[in-house]
Amino acid sequence: MSRSSSLPAQQRQSLNPQSLPPSLQILLQKQQEHAGLQALKESSAELLQRVEKLAEMSNIMADGGEAIGAVLKNWPHVFSVLNLFDKPPSPPSSPSRTTDRLDEEPPEPLPQLVRLPYGGSTNVGR
Repeated sequence: MSRSSSLPAQQRQSLNPQSLPPSLQILLQKQQEHAGLQALKESSAELLQRVEKLAEMSNIMADGGEAIGAVLKNWPHVFSVLNLFDKPPSPPSSPSRTTDRLDEEPPEPLPQLVRLPYGGSTNVGR
């Protein structure tokens, strides 16, 4: 314990720091520095918690952005598939093109959409 803390409260309040001996003045300065350092450590810890929370929220947003990017990356494929079903069947090709295609394999037929019944009625023949 320090000597200044052993003094009664009235004497400590009435003492002028300039009237104290140099060793006690240094002690008071060091105590003030220590109190300031403790306050700085507490505020630094609070700031660190806020920055960590911000980093966590940023990581969550980055993961969400990646998910959105993956979904948006798939849309051109979805539209190309929808365009396949929107186009009417192509007319027969010209004779010059058919001779070129004799050596090639015939193209795969496009898949057809089929309506399947569901629910209470199962009568398809009507």
